[in-house]
Amino acid sequence: MFAGGLILSATLILFAIWLHHNEQIGWEHERDDSELDQSYLARRSRGRRRVHIMLGLSGVLILIATAFGPSVIWGVCWMLVIVSLLVVVLMAMLDAVRTHRYHAQKLPEIQRRLLGEEE
Repeated sequence: MFAGGLILSATLILFAIWLHHNEQIGWEHERDDSELDQSYLARRSRGRRRVHIMLGLSGVLILIATAFGPSVIWGVCWMLVIVSLLVVVLMAMLDAVRTHRYHAQKLPEIQRRLLGEEE
């Protein structure tokens, strides 16, 4: 159980660091030409930073639970991990809604650009 807790903790912490690093350097084919793009990318970055922090804290809580072993602290840490991962799922759903709204607002701009290039 101790080794499993260490592996799970390290995996969550490293995953949060990797996600944050990729968010900082940007993703391929990501542009911020318009004000709409810049606004969306800023809001997305803030929201995802919070997710990365929650994932990292979950890893730290698992590490604490692993260090203390079965006790009251172990139970509290695992309950906090469950709640934080539930919050991460809810924040991911909000990110999906935000992305959908952005694409709905961006679609007319993309259509104008494509139709303008064809003519």
